[in-house]
Amino acid sequence: MPSDFTHAMTLALLPEAMLVGTAVISVLVAVLRPGLRPDIHRWIACIGIVGSLAACGLVLLGLRNEHSGIAISVWNGGFVVDSFAMFIAILACVVALVSCLISDTAVRIIPSRTSAFYALTLVSTAAAEAIAAEREMTTLFVALAVLLVCMVSLGALVKTNPRGAVSSFEHLIEGGVGLAAVLYGLVLLYGTTRSTNLSALAAAVAAAPGAVALGVALAVAGLCATLGVFPLRQWVGRVAGSVPAGAAGFILAMSMIAGGAALARVTVSGFGPGVGVWRWLVPIVAAVALGHASLSSLRESTVSRLIGQLVSAQAAMLLLGLVAFTTGSRGVPAYGMTAFLGSLGVTAIATLAAFGVLSMLQVAGIGDEIDDVRGLAHRSAPAALLLAVAVATLAGVPPLAGFLSRLLLISSAADTHYGWLAVLAVGATLLTLTAAVRFVSTLYAETGDEIPFTLGATPLVSRIIAGAACLAGVGLVVLIQPLLAVATAGAGTLR
Repeated sequence: MPSDFTHAMTLALLPEAMLVGTAVISVLVAVLRPGLRPDIHRWIACIGIVGSLAACGLVLLGLRNEHSGIAISVWNGGFVVDSFAMFIAILACVVALVSCLISDTAVRIIPSRTSAFYALTLVSTAAAEAIAAEREMTTLFVALAVLLVCMVSLGALVKTNPRGAVSSFEHLIEGGVGLAAVLYGLVLLYGTTRSTNLSALAAAVAAAPGAVALGVALAVAGLCATLGVFPLRQWVGRVAGSVPAGAAGFILAMSMIAGGAALARVTVSGFGPGVGVWRWLVPIVAAVALGHASLSSLRESTVSRLIGQLVSAQAAMLLLGLVAFTTGSRGVPAYGMTAFLGSLGVTAIATLAAFGVLSMLQVAGIGDEIDDVRGLAHRSAPAALLLAVAVATLAGVPPLAGFLSRLLLISSAADTHYGWLAVLAVGATLLTLTAAVRFVSTLYAETGDEIPFTLGATPLVSRIIAGAACLAGVGLVVLIQPLLAVATAGAGTLR
């Protein structure tokens, strides 16, 4: 850990600074040279993301000799760069890089605003990285607000119809309600502890249990809006159905990463086992969210909203990992946080994969109704295969990586005496399996007189990256042990 404060702050903020600095450069290039090709800004964004990954690698080098898993801690522990923060930062950068490479079709419709699109992508990634390192209430709220503004702006920027603008406004309203709940909750907790450090709450529970319970409930409910689960999850379906798929995938994946990181920081790292309120509240929220999203997936009639419901159901499944962070039934530490981080990575990649393939279908002129993709395999076998694998991964169809991640989450919850929640999660998984199998059977059903099409309208790089993301659902089955090893290292400071 660097002893000099300035040196420590520089290293702590270097990954975020690389992203924000690149965003500023992209905007300046657009202002000074407005006639440049739009894809120039995409490659500028990719360079910034690679730079942020390199900065994360520099921090990881410092972690090698730190047995505590904490590389940098500043502001009296309010900003902590540890193995958990590095896992989230690297995952966020990977998601942003994949999104930039498959977003060509999304930005074609806004050539004059391409720099703004990629600048917002970079800033939102930096906000997600900052959220993962926050233990201080004020800066956590600011990072959440920046993330919401960027997500809403991205959706509004690439709108292709009036409904897109309306959905972005509704996303802003719903996200604003969630942020307000977080703010009121944190204010109550600050009034109880007289400290903005979340870890100080455990010592003040006995002094004002009512205020603490209300503050914790508001904070958890508000953060669930960022994660995309009940009670504030309607924006997920609106974004999935009204925003072009290339941008919608990034919005949903990055929001889920940031929301999951914020919940882990606030509950496991901040409140800890000493604040019992959240340990019974989160399972209830998870149970309701799982049931709501899983049942909703059965009645969806459009491909984009079906994928959105599956993403929300998988995000709700992540909550099982949060409650399973303590000692298990066999007297050894449970692996809930390992399952949480591993599943977060699998779900984020599967989300990008599903929307990446959907983006290719949109460019090819295929409609969004499920009936529009009936018999897709007879018109384009590669497209049907990639879409089937991506949807099946999100739904938890065995033996894909999504199934293994759900199995780990459910078993970790059962190991920590949440057997009722594990049973409910199994039931919810059966519902999402039903929705996925029904959808895949539609893809391979008999078709009528539809004209065959190709995916050639989508640039080659976008097709390769989207295809690789889809096949990751299969590849991660083989690489599940290395993934869990990395997740275990990332969860080391939270378990």
